[in-house]
Amino acid sequence: MIKQTSIIILLLGVTLGSCIKHEVIPAPEPTADLKGEFQGTIGGAYIEYTENVNGYYCAPSIAMQTSAGITDAQYLFAMISQSDASYMQVGIGSLSWNDPTGTSTPALTLFNQFFDKDAPTTSAPNYSNNALTGFEVAYSDTYGDVWKSDEINSTVQDVSFVYESISQESDNSGDYSKFTCNFATEVFHTYSVIDITISPQTNPPTMVDSLASIMITDAQYKGYFKR
Repeated sequence: MIKQTSIIILLLGVTLGSCIKHEVIPAPEPTADLKGEFQGTIGGAYIEYTENVNGYYCAPSIAMQTSAGITDAQYLFAMISQSDASYMQVGIGSLSWNDPTGTSTPALTLFNQFFDKDAPTTSAPNYSNNALTGFEVAYSDTYGDVWKSDEINSTVQDVSFVYESISQESDNSGDYSKFTCNFATEVFHTYSVIDITISPQTNPPTMVDSLASIMITDAQYKGYFKR
């Protein structure tokens, strides 16, 4: 009798054990280590933007133009804040690919090649307006006025990407090219002012464009472009 009871208990244990569901632990999802930071002297004043300080956060974006089945893309990176109009943006382009519908993105291999450490994009970029064929700097001051580098008129046009800083990473949110770049350049903003050569003055007054410039020096930007 004791033997039969032992067998029954053993069978019950095996049966109950087989009914227990084992927890399946999913594989860890890839996470890209993305950071942004800017520091430099703008118009003689030291400026610094740090992620999660004063509301600043990283904002990569893309400007694209499609014509005759070809899309050209300029990749932009800025640190912006909802509470401060001041920001710094850098852009570089253009990456081109076949795109009959004007809605696709470049292949990852093409994106990575464009931002490779030894690619002309990062090894010897020229300044280019709207970043169409090279590098552009855009700075918004505390009043929201945007100052941009000019491929012809900027008296200083220095830029270099730190070789060791360039790397590509991906996660479930996208594909990225990380960078650190150092630059110095003259940036411009056009104001609309009263034309003092008009006398007597008209009502409303006659306005004329006035071009102003400031220097950006000793600038270093850590960030990333997103495919």
